[in-house]
Amino acid sequence: MQKRLLNLNPHSFRKIVSTLLEMNGRGYWETSEENLDRLRELYQEVEDRIEGIE
Repeated sequence: MQKRLLNLNPHSFRKIVSTLLEMNGRGYWETSEENLDRLRELYQEVEDRIEGIE
């Protein structure tokens, strides 16, 4: 699903990932540090794609 969303609409995918990170930062959603690290990696990946950095 991640790859599909990333390929179909990277801007929406970035918004989903940023929303999850924001919710964790505000204390509304708790998850493991491993999941947070993966979300941060995904955010950077989609940012690079949007900016044209491959």
